[in-house]
Amino acid sequence: MKRILLVSPLPPPVGGIASWTVNILDFFNTYSNLEYKLIHLNSSMRFRSITSVSILSRIIYGILNFIFFFGKFLSAIIKKPDVCHITSSASFGLYKDLILVVICKFFGSKSVIHYRFGRIPELEKLNNWEWKLLCLVNRLAYHIIVLDANSLNTLLDYGNNISLVANPVSPELMSFREKNFKDEQNIILFVGHVTRKKGVYELFTALKEIKSDCVVHILGPFENDLKHELEEIYNPKGKVVFHGATNKDEVYKMMLSSKILILPSYTEGFPNVVIEGMALGCSIIASSVGAIPEMLNGGRGVVVPPRNISDLKKSISALLDNHTERLQLSSKAEKFALENYSMESIIKKLEKIWL
Repeated sequence: MKRILLVSPLPPPVGGIASWTVNILDFFNTYSNLEYKLIHLNSSMRFRSITSVSILSRIIYGILNFIFFFGKFLSAIIKKPDVCHITSSASFGLYKDLILVVICKFFGSKSVIHYRFGRIPELEKLNNWEWKLLCLVNRLAYHIIVLDANSLNTLLDYGNNISLVANPVSPELMSFREKNFKDEQNIILFVGHVTRKKGVYELFTALKEIKSDCVVHILGPFENDLKHELEEIYNPKGKVVFHGATNKDEVYKMMLSSKILILPSYTEGFPNVVIEGMALGCSIIASSVGAIPEMLNGGRGVVVPPRNISDLKKSISALLDNHTERLQLSSKAEKFALENYSMESIIKKLEKIWL
């Protein structure tokens, strides 16, 4: 029996990779394959708020986190697992990835790097330190996993040990679906970390120019300074509610109640919030980054350029005014998500790589 070491974060803090890890481990609570055993090593970030954008704090706390984590990794890798599956968000984390891949080689474990972001084509164009470091990690890794077709096509120019594996619909969401139903109310919904890179400034500016009686619900952790800045842009009395970090059931309930789910990010990989929204029959507007076009094209949602307030405003207005279109988008999105992003199909793709 092979031994697979999965190196990935768990909450807290809550994030896209951590949510993916929870979904995978939940599935393995009731599933097993006699050909291998899955062992998990938690690589979650400690000490720093996940909404902090300071480069200095990212470097300092990144080093502290790595020191804290490194001993645990050595204890796991010294037992020589057959495969070490490492999730990566790139940026400064690539230095950590490089060290882990080198250690895997030393101990004879095959390393799989699972890139959890969608900036790879952009990095190739920039040809900066991050791209050069990513290429070095790729050369040393046994296999590479990406989330979107553009990233796959970019990296295939440099090697063929690359696979595209989407994120799955979580077992928790599938269970929730069986007990709850769509109940559309006058709600516009944003789910995610409330940071500039999530497009929240563009969202609030667009909403300021739209006449609507919808209440805007913001679900996700935020810094108070940023919240105040957003409220200065758009804050009609009782029309914007900041919930902070929220449990999954509350997120799912709000999705079922929303008229529109909006994710105007500058960058994404394969966002869980879009998968969840699709599987729950949301009408979705999201930016054309990462795998989002692959997810929403074909009449499954509305895709707008990132940072484009004008297109965002037009798309929100059009959907608010057209109940029939919202129903068509949500129906197609739900059908596609359930057919293409099932946990079973995603695990089979991972098993093919591991084995």
